[in-house]
Amino acid sequence: MTTQAEYTELYQKRLAMIEGNPQYTVLASMNQPMSDGDQRVTQYIVYTDIKRDDQKHKTASIFVYTPYKNVDKYGHSKADYQSQLLFELNGWDHAVHITVLETLGSESRLAFFDYQNLGLAQLALTALMNLIKKFDVQSVDGNISSFDRDKFAKTKHIFEKFGFTVTVMDAEHGIGRIYKAVQAD
Repeated sequence: MTTQAEYTELYQKRLAMIEGNPQYTVLASMNQPMSDGDQRVTQYIVYTDIKRDDQKHKTASIFVYTPYKNVDKYGHSKADYQSQLLFELNGWDHAVHITVLETLGSESRLAFFDYQNLGLAQLALTALMNLIKKFDVQSVDGNISSFDRDKFAKTKHIFEKFGFTVTVMDAEHGIGRIYKAVQAD
């Protein structure tokens, strides 16, 4: 069993690695010990690879890392991140397109669905909604897909919590579209 001290050490190593890499920017972090009864992760790092520059069209991601339940038998993180929200920024159209593909397990890449139900997907979506304000985005759309109806319903619920309209294209196979008009502050 992994101790809180090991979780904290992994957290600190990962945070130092992210902060030391000019490719990434930390958007949010918390380093509070996890309790057995916690419903949401309290030790996490939310970061992105998007940079503000003159490039008007780019693809980027928001990543969420937690050491919680992410330790191999050698005391290392199993995955660099447990949630990834892939998006495409189109500065000419003031739009963002999201691609959500649920994948199997935490070590998969392009995994947005929060399989541990610890709030990782909500952290990523919160960070995206805050980030798009800085890029003068006026609309967000995208496609979502999932392996089954139950997981699709959870993904749909997350987007609806953030004010997205979700159009179910194929409920049996878990395919849908999302859209949200972004209000200027």
